Amino acid sequence: MTAESQRVLFVRLRLLGDIVLTIPAVELYRSHFPDHKITYVVEDKFEGIGRLIPGVHELVSVPKDMSIREIYRFRKEMRDRGFEAAIDFHSGPKSALLTFLSGAKKRIGYRTPNRNWAYTHLTPRNQSGVFTHSVFNQIRLLEHVGIKADDLPPYPEVTVAKEEVNLPLKQWLAETKRPLAAVHVGAGNRFRDWGLDRFEILIEKLSLDGIAIALIGHSVEEREKGAILAKRFGAKDWTGGLSIPETLHLIQESDVYFGVDSGPLHLASLTKTPMVAVYGPNIPEVSGPWRREKVEIIQLKMACRPCSQRSCMYDTIRCMRNITAETVYEAIIRYIQ
Repeated sequence: MTAESQRVLFVRLRLLGDIVLTIPAVELYRSHFPDHKITYVVEDKFEGIGRLIPGVHELVSVPKDMSIREIYRFRKEMRDRGFEAAIDFHSGPKSALLTFLSGAKKRIGYRTPNRNWAYTHLTPRNQSGVFTHSVFNQIRLLEHVGIKADDLPPYPEVTVAKEEVNLPLKQWLAETKRPLAAVHVGAGNRFRDWGLDRFEILIEKLSLDGIAIALIGHSVEEREKGAILAKRFGAKDWTGGLSIPETLHLIQESDVYFGVDSGPLHLASLTKTPMVAVYGPNIPEVSGPWRREKVEIIQLKMACRPCSQRSCMYDTIRCMRNITAETVYEAIIRYIQ
């Protein structure tokens, strides 16, 4: 790649946390090629985070399930742009196809058993026998455009425009007395489920201390938990009611964030808000927040970690369920007092 103005395509369709973890690669790329025009492709559900990535000149959102007509339209529109390079940060079946259809001269992705045909340049997904962070793996893809993965950048400042935040949230934040804790009540899957009973103990203890609590999440399960916790303990239930930019704004305005290893945790890592996180089947060396300041990771030393999250040798998910609400409470309070 040269320094003159060119167009480059980045592809990371989903999920929320995975898209956030590509931001340092975007930042590093634009620091090397400030004149290049970056187009970023996401699934439409995650358009909200795509709009927040600094340095992206054009965001293209595609449906989760694309029809043949939509695929052909994507191919034509991308080829009309004339991309010099396309970088696939996932290399899944759909992202590989879209990268190939972009018509970019240089197509970069991870080496896989059956999708190497989509790329002109391949990178091993992991270094043999070494746990490497997702951010480092993303940046390794940039070596094919002449960028070395020597200096890993922090997250750039991410701002939410005032018009992105709904009026009820603005009013509630203005009226809410501090301190304020943003709590993500979800899990992503059953292997990262901390358990409703632990959330109940935690929310009750925080409420008794006079701490305002904002519950966040989006899935049906998260909305069900939010409704239960709001009714029992008077927490403010924002589950299912906020866009991605609004969720980020709420976390930015909070005094502390708590959640398990999931998308909102990585969204929170874009802020300066202190964070407390519970890690179970995953390990922070691979998928931890890309932030070091005011971050406390709570995890247990167990020989079975990390695991595939397909089955549990204990069935009871001990790596999550043996982390007590009292331990989390004490970590949160340290940031508030």
